[in-house]
Amino acid sequence: MHDVLLDSLRAPIAPPLTEDLADWRQRWLALTAAHTDASPADHAIRGGAMADRLGWAFAAGYQAAMAAGFPQDGVAGLQAFCATEAGGNRPRDITTSLQREDGAWRLSGIKAWSTFGQACDSLFVVVREEEAREVLDEKEADSSRPQLRVVRVPASATGVTFQPQPPLPFIPEVPHCGVAFESVALPDDAVLPGDGYSDYLKPFRTIEDIHVMLALLAHGLREVRRLGGPAEAALLSALGAALASVSALAERDPAAPLTHWLLDAAQEDAAALYERVGALLAAHPADPAAARWQRDARLFGIAGKARALRAQRARELLGLVSEPG
Repeated sequence: MHDVLLDSLRAPIAPPLTEDLADWRQRWLALTAAHTDASPADHAIRGGAMADRLGWAFAAGYQAAMAAGFPQDGVAGLQAFCATEAGGNRPRDITTSLQREDGAWRLSGIKAWSTFGQACDSLFVVVREEEAREVLDEKEADSSRPQLRVVRVPASATGVTFQPQPPLPFIPEVPHCGVAFESVALPDDAVLPGDGYSDYLKPFRTIEDIHVMLALLAHGLREVRRLGGPAEAALLSALGAALASVSALAERDPAAPLTHWLLDAAQEDAAALYERVGALLAAHPADPAAARWQRDARLFGIAGKARALRAQRARELLGLVSEPG
């Protein structure tokens, strides 16, 4: 963390303009190749610092989260986690199925959301396993929900069809789409070990929040360096301190209540910092980044309800909520 924060403070103040997703992809892959020993958290910070807008900072944080949350042996390029379906992303909402047919696994179903869409190289897909296989830890078995697994699918595999969707009203540079899987054949090693819910789906919500926050804070730090003068020294220091504390969260157990409690506080602090960076940009209305930041600020509030519920549950588990009466 020490080295990556120093690099962020010494990096060129004005990043090169990123033309499109293909351009960003090339820059991102070059960055990760140049720092192969770095952690996903460090990659998120470097990616946020090199971004010329919030959309590309989010893209860096998301890709860093994928690297942190899923096995990476033999995985290259851009990746996406495909969980959400028409009914949602709770275990009971998952209908995409994995079945054993003629000695191979067959994947069928439709996912409503895939970040990056057709630009992905690999998809990690949450599936309902029709023929339940071994549960590695009996404590994770829950008869109230279906047995879920995660499978790794090449985006170019036969039977994979992307369903383009209109750009979002914020960070429109980052595409998303639905994905249909029609009897996609998969080898045994495409099925990830462990439980699809407790080992991947549930912790990824926390992992993504942490790594995206690191990238957005790093992008904000770079913007303050670019536009701020001596009067913004306190804001710059606050952003650096936030990066240091959130980096420490990336090393904690993403399923632990203590992690969720601390993350809630970190997100509140980050929200205040985003507002301060936005105000600095608003003081430079002729700067194209000011309009983009205002347009994309909705990104900061995504999944706010789910985050609040997670934090409330953490407080309850830690005994920080008083009993009524």
